[in-house]
Amino acid sequence: MTGIFTGRTAVELEVFVRKHRAGLKPFRRVVVTAAGARIIDLNRSELVFPGLSYGHPLLEPLLRLAGAAFDPATVHQPPPDPAAEREFACSARYPWGQDRVL
Repeated sequence: MTGIFTGRTAVELEVFVRKHRAGLKPFRRVVVTAAGARIIDLNRSELVFPGLSYGHPLLEPLLRLAGAAFDPATVHQPPPDPAAEREFACSARYPWGQDRVL
């Protein structure tokens, strides 16, 4: 585990993720449960977000910061299984050299 988020606002969330991202490998997935969320990187290091679960206003900003692919219409609906766990793959990346293309 690398860090635990204790903030309450979107600005604190962005500062926390950007601060810890430098020490991590590329993000692989975001796991959301009824207890909270976790960002897991390539080496299985984690950023933990206790209480940030389904229906929380910071869930969508967290998924966007992690580069996760998700549907905004259904992201806040918990799955029907008893564990209520969902995984979102982090696949939203900019292609190399995209800033050099006119």
